[in-house]
Amino acid sequence: PHVPCAHPTPVRVPLSRAVDEMARRGIEPDSAEAQLFGRNLLAALTEGFGRTILETGFFHADPHPGNIFVLDDGRVGLIDFGQVKQIGARQSATLARVMIALSERTSDEDVEQLDQISKLALELGVRLRDDAPREGPAATAIWLFDGSVETLPGGFDVSEISPNSPVKVLKSFPQELTLVGRSTVLIKGIAARLGVKWSLADEWAPIARRLLARQTGADQRRVGGP
Repeated sequence: PHVPCAHPTPVRVPLSRAVDEMARRGIEPDSAEAQLFGRNLLAALTEGFGRTILETGFFHADPHPGNIFVLDDGRVGLIDFGQVKQIGARQSATLARVMIALSERTSDEDVEQLDQISKLALELGVRLRDDAPREGPAATAIWLFDGSVETLPGGFDVSEISPNSPVKVLKSFPQELTLVGRSTVLIKGIAARLGVKWSLADEWAPIARRLLARQTGADQRRVGGP
């Protein structure tokens, strides 16, 4: 994915040193140029991880600022593929439906919508403690994939270090989703530093719809034969 920017961006440097590189170039952290770079970087990372996780099902499972480079032509590059993960077609489809359900929800107080999101989260393998609120699975999905909200259903807080975080009521989490969560936490962290309300679900929903359309078409061709 590309990170277009009118001003030359940090070249061939890891994301962990991007701030230092911008300072060396005289770009102030709170300037419009820095904000533009940050937003475009955020969009590129979101697209890149969304496409690999949902479209290919094979993704970089150890994303951190030292493994992410901004290249001289404006692209984002990843290194160190010592840890990768593959998601099966069925789980990819369920994850895609989670993205669509989150993106299309109209209220975090609508019981029917929350129950649908919770049902999909449970299908992914999310398990909560027995005393967790009914909204727990949905709140976990919203916390993980929608950084645009300030509150979560069920009385949960958006901060993972809060005693009321949905993380506190998790009993088990599928490994694939844990590794997907690494990329979502990274992207959410960048968005938080930029002060941007960023919904991964909204950004990934178009990719999710394309995936489900392809899977539906493939199923129909199998049923219909050559």
